[in-house]
Amino acid sequence: MIPELSAGLGTVVSAATATGFWGCWLAWSLRQDRRRLRNGFLLMAVVYTGAGLVSALVSLVPGGAEALSWVTLALLAVLALGLLALPVFLVLNGVTMVRRERRSLPNMLSLLAGLAMLAAPVVALVPAALGAPWALALTTVVLLATAWLGFSFLGFVAQTLLYRRYAARVPAHAVVVLGSRVVGGRVPPLLAARLTTALEAATRLGGADGPVPVVPSGGQGADEDRPEGVAMAEWLSDQGVPAERILVEDRARTTRENLANSVALLRAAGVAEPYLLATNDYHAPRAALEAMDLGLEVHAVGAPTAGYYFPSAYLREFVAVVRRRRAVHLGAAASIVLAGVLVLFLATR
Repeated sequence: MIPELSAGLGTVVSAATATGFWGCWLAWSLRQDRRRLRNGFLLMAVVYTGAGLVSALVSLVPGGAEALSWVTLALLAVLALGLLALPVFLVLNGVTMVRRERRSLPNMLSLLAGLAMLAAPVVALVPAALGAPWALALTTVVLLATAWLGFSFLGFVAQTLLYRRYAARVPAHAVVVLGSRVVGGRVPPLLAARLTTALEAATRLGGADGPVPVVPSGGQGADEDRPEGVAMAEWLSDQGVPAERILVEDRARTTRENLANSVALLRAAGVAEPYLLATNDYHAPRAALEAMDLGLEVHAVGAPTAGYYFPSAYLREFVAVVRRRRAVHLGAAASIVLAGVLVLFLATR
């Protein structure tokens, strides 16, 4: 009994040390910058090691090991059902997107992701059943690539959830609104949602003194009859925002230009950082990363998006973030290919 207790206590100490290590790193990283993508992966490490710590503690309780096995079985069952339901949901959502929106690659991302998830087991396991060396190598590559993409996506989701709670509490001195396409010179529902979120934030931050300055930011596209910033400024005026609290930015064509031009306007007007950036919820994490890369003290808050539109839009943002950190993912891809080559080499010896 004593050796078993000693071994159990050793496991608890090891798990507590690991949890403390990742927790301290996460706390330090959050103090450095809450917009960093690594925060999501550190949170995953804290949750994983924390779950191990809880499991080790429960195992010390009489009957705890048996209860823990049942809980683990239930969690695995839920996970399995989720993995079965997710690709079906993505495919159905993709079909809805194709019906409601124009048919384009970005709008079909949820459909393609769902089909890829359904095909992955077949692509991985059917060749493995052949037993041929090339088949084993292909299975290895597919499984490792799927695991890496899943890991990367979960880290992105974790950072999104972690950052969202903080961004809404930033004591900002102004709010920038990212523009989007105006229709017939007027603000469409998607852009109105951003403006509503921006106005709510500006009113909350300004308190009794009225809203803090708001910068509607957006240039004029080839299919627009006037700049987005101008149309947005009119919308804000119609909602009762005083003209002196509206600083129009009407030249930006990209998110980076929105940020750089708007911050320049605010600094010229004597409004100090930090600032809030209002966009749609799916775009907020990447917009915050853009601001961080530019060295700006700007944090992003998100307006609600139609439920059917969110999955593909969020996947599009994930793809964009992957492209921004391409060195990391190219390194991972090279490692996966090398692993496949190694399996092929060992299988043919």
